[in-house]
Amino acid sequence: MKRLLLTATVLGSLLVSASHVSAASPPNTGMPDQSQLDAASTQNATWPNMTGGVAARPYVTALSVINGGVSTPVITAGTATAETNVPTGRIAVAIAPFNLCRTGQTPAQGVCYATPNRIGISVGYQTEPGQLGYDFSKATNLLTPVTADTEFDITLNLNTLGKSVRWSWASGVATYWNTSNLGTDGASIRVRLKPTLTPVVMQGTQQVGCSQVPVQTCPYTQNTHETLSASLVLSLDNSLGEVFTGALFSSTRSYMGSLMVQPGETPQMTYGVSAPQTWSDGTQNSASMSAVLSDAALLNFYGATPEMAATPEFQTGALNLARTDGGTQGAITWTRWTADLQGIDGWLVTIPDIRFVAVSAETSSPSSGTGSGGSGSGGGTGGGTGARSLGVGKSGISAFGSSVAPATFSVKSKTSAKITTKRVGSKAMITLRVSAAACAKYSCRVVVSSISSTVSSGSKKITALGVSKKSKSVVTTIAAKSSKGQRLSVMLQAKKAGKWVYASSSVAKA
Repeated sequence: MKRLLLTATVLGSLLVSASHVSAASPPNTGMPDQSQLDAASTQNATWPNMTGGVAARPYVTALSVINGGVSTPVITAGTATAETNVPTGRIAVAIAPFNLCRTGQTPAQGVCYATPNRIGISVGYQTEPGQLGYDFSKATNLLTPVTADTEFDITLNLNTLGKSVRWSWASGVATYWNTSNLGTDGASIRVRLKPTLTPVVMQGTQQVGCSQVPVQTCPYTQNTHETLSASLVLSLDNSLGEVFTGALFSSTRSYMGSLMVQPGETPQMTYGVSAPQTWSDGTQNSASMSAVLSDAALLNFYGATPEMAATPEFQTGALNLARTDGGTQGAITWTRWTADLQGIDGWLVTIPDIRFVAVSAETSSPSSGTGSGGSGSGGGTGGGTGARSLGVGKSGISAFGSSVAPATFSVKSKTSAKITTKRVGSKAMITLRVSAAACAKYSCRVVVSSISSTVSSGSKKITALGVSKKSKSVVTTIAAKSSKGQRLSVMLQAKKAGKWVYASSSVAKA
């Protein structure tokens, strides 16, 4: 994955009740509003630096604020033109280009890009012309009330960048997620987000943090402040391929999270999240990570159809978490989402109660790269340059000799099948090899289906073949008539109590 050089928004959050929003806010919680991000700048790359300029950037078509089930419209029929004369206290959204090259600057990976490799969407409130506040815990005189239970309902037209958007990351609690026409200039996203507390570390007047991608050791063991905010980052980075197009990931009580995918016969993902070990009041940090995984993503990554992904056997066997940094976490939960209620047919997968562990300065790896240290477009840069840690002092932070390991999870299947294929005329000869304990006790079969596309959950059953004998070690070959290069779902299923359930799966090419 390409390194993320955030210059505007830090991700991570904690959902709390309004009565607990009492932690001190940092002194500067302002960010440029859309009119400033649409204006040329001598210091930072803004939308005029992109080919097509402001007219080509994403924009908000609708924005509502929901309190207690009552929705208050704020923006309707929005356009790419920045709003003017926004009254003080009104809710607004700022859309920023991350890592865009300035005019005349040469694009290079890790330096800048001809089009932004990330897009930042921050929710705020107008404080003065050109400026938004983003910390709702200190907001006064809001035209629409905002608490920790408020939902921001945002619809985005992705404009010319819609054909490039892949996965997204939210700083907030998502209650709705819908994507439409991704891969085209007519793509759009609708999301509902609750604001959340986000950690902040102040070094003098500068906000610092640990927001690299991939996530790395955090040199700050305790944050100094928190802000109640909501934001979203859309990735235009194609390093993960198309399988996770439209997927939404999020974290709580953290600076940044990242997703890595290892291609190959055995599907593997790595989740990571970086944060201080201790909250500003001295209590131990307890974060969480969530993923909205569509039926399409699960089919294309694991080869499991929606019916099989709904079985407990899939959810406990296919998505196996192995904590690799020595910390602890709670039990993973799967919650079904549907297009009618939550905007997407898929699953909300949550890892709760993530506890971080400290590492010594001598053994921790450096936090390299450049990252934003603040939430919102006004945040400072500088994600830490070494393992030396900083602790809370009377005037900000002071140095001492430990840091915090990122919470990392190796996500792989306990029941992955090894698949080999060869062409014989119009057919693909598929050989499946897997160790499946269920097949020693129950009757098993192999089902082969064609996959419609990498962004679709559609599949069509081609053929099925029963496994000849009951055995934990399954080796079987099945012929499937299909065109050359067709992506195939190859599933091993076991018959329990008269019902076929998930045993193993993989994706193959005919």
